[in-house]
Amino acid sequence: MLIRSLRSFLALQRYGTIVAAAEKVHLSQAAISVQLKNMEDELGVALFVRTRRSLEFTAAGQQMVPLAEQMVSLYEEMKALQTGRPLGGVLSLGVIISALAGVMPEVLRQVTEANPGLEVKIIAGISGDLVAQVDRGALDMAIVTQPPERFPTNLAVHHLYSEPFALITPSQAPCDDVVKALNSSMPYIAFDRGTWAGRLIDEYRLRSGLINRPAMELNSLDAIAGLVRQGLGTSIVPLIRGASWHQSRDLHIMPLPNFVRPVSLVTRQDQRDPMRIALLDAINTVLARQTR
Repeated sequence: MLIRSLRSFLALQRYGTIVAAAEKVHLSQAAISVQLKNMEDELGVALFVRTRRSLEFTAAGQQMVPLAEQMVSLYEEMKALQTGRPLGGVLSLGVIISALAGVMPEVLRQVTEANPGLEVKIIAGISGDLVAQVDRGALDMAIVTQPPERFPTNLAVHHLYSEPFALITPSQAPCDDVVKALNSSMPYIAFDRGTWAGRLIDEYRLRSGLINRPAMELNSLDAIAGLVRQGLGTSIVPLIRGASWHQSRDLHIMPLPNFVRPVSLVTRQDQRDPMRIALLDAINTVLARQTR
């Protein structure tokens, strides 16, 4: 199967019509139609449902999309290894939402500027979901927090940095005693306990003998910080790198000793090295600048 047929297949999936796909890959509509029909014949499966006005992907066709993306990316990296050229193809990258608000904007800028032919597809989510997608091949790699248990054994884990957890209270009612703060009359605002970070915080509270029920539970660190700034409660949250909310004068922040969450890049053990190395290099460069 020719790589250019896979490019046409992916262009159709991305742009929705043969007309748009043909324009993107610089081929005629007839040429793309032939390529797609040849793909079906070679694979022995119907990839599309054809009507007079449209071409819709079948379930099998949708399942082929991530595999086609991987094949095109691998081909681009093979060329890059031989010629020293920038990377091309598609990188599907899962990122926890807190990292998108922290280090990742600058990392993505560096990676895409150095590799203009590389298309980065960002999937934002929570760590558990992203790790599962890497494990089954739906994502190339993901930036996630450390799980309460262990990562799947078939994944490679590259530690990036650690983020401390902190007690945050309103500046007008500062408190450096976590037990006193969370046992006070001020409501406790919990970070989403369905996330790994939320579970770690819950376990910390239980170890500290803090069993009061949360008055509120949110999955947004920015929203929690905003509520605490307004004096609506206290919370325990991770201090995410590169974010600005923990610089607020309306918050009193006390990092909790010996309580951190590692942030890592996870890939499959067989993951493509050039793509992984390019991303790790960019992340390490950004982190080095932030610590100066």
